[in-house]
Amino acid sequence: MRKIFLPFVLISMIILSSCGEEQVETTEVEETTSTCFYTFNVNTEATVNWTAFKTSEKIGVGGRFDEVYILGSDEKSTKITDILKTIKFTIKTASINTDNKERDDKIINSFFGTMITSDLILGQIKSAEGDNNKGTCVAFLTLNNVEKEVNLNYSMEDNVITLTGEIDINNWDGKAALTALNEVCGDLHKGEDGESITWPNVELNIQSSFRKDCH
Repeated sequence: MRKIFLPFVLISMIILSSCGEEQVETTEVEETTSTCFYTFNVNTEATVNWTAFKTSEKIGVGGRFDEVYILGSDEKSTKITDILKTIKFTIKTASINTDNKERDDKIINSFFGTMITSDLILGQIKSAEGDNNKGTCVAFLTLNNVEKEVNLNYSMEDNVITLTGEIDINNWDGKAALTALNEVCGDLHKGEDGESITWPNVELNIQSSFRKDCH
């Protein structure tokens, strides 16, 4: 057995040592990363959707503005927040659309019509913090001849930016306008308790698009 075993060990050592002499060639893969720049899309169409609430049960009533004019700088930046801070917008109140003309006329004439300046809503982004996916911003909103700050959240997906938040109409001296609207709506704003209520809270959902170029 020893005469057989020893040659086997020697052969095994020769094979292993010869295998160890072979060098495996390795190739280094160079990783490249691109830099993306954002610019405001001058051809974009912004959409402003809102949800108001009625009755004691706080039932939502949705709508939108069909005429929204948005302006922004043509400068480019790697940061979404830089582009956001250049945006200004104007909304025509007469373009309100709830898919119900009778309701639209009541909002235009009794709600906005009661305000000091009823034709336009003005806004601009004051500041923004976050990354290129999500963050927060502060906007100036002028309504009823009153300018107030509004806190909004933003998110970015497929070059479309979405801003969401909530406002209280009373902060824009809108109590008289809410009362006037509630009077003309009457039974339509009554809940199971028989009380007619128009809530001052309005949820906002604003969308626009940016241009993205990566190099």
